[in-house]
Amino acid sequence: MSRPSGRAGNFRTLYHGQARAGTASGCGLFLIRRSGLWAQHWASINAGPQPVPPPPLVDLARETVIMLSVGTRAVLGYDVTIEDVTVRGTTLVVTGVERRPVGGVTLDMVCAPVHIVAARFGPQTFEDMLLNLRIKPAEDT
Repeated sequence: MSRPSGRAGNFRTLYHGQARAGTASGCGLFLIRRSGLWAQHWASINAGPQPVPPPPLVDLARETVIMLSVGTRAVLGYDVTIEDVTVRGTTLVVTGVERRPVGGVTLDMVCAPVHIVAARFGPQTFEDMLLNLRIKPAEDT
């Protein structure tokens, strides 16, 4: 279910792949700072397998979990990747890319791309969150 993902200097990837279609915590940008909420989101993207695998370890005193989910897509071939996480004053800025299939390279199955990272800042307060999301064809790198 998970696939390896690059590692940026200001965050580490906890999970990069597909959530169980139709079970993810919805679509959007989620900031997770409590262990109970982290366990809830993790169980949501892993709904179905019993037992649910334990979530990756995160020190929430030093890291904040950020989850980017673009929701359910009607065909395979979609991917979402967080490329950068920065703080500008009181705004958390997340930069990412959604890759979409082109041509006839898709299969008629649903998918739910998600990328979850642990950013290297503790329980900092943000007034705003900004998502810069580029959309590219899957063949572009």
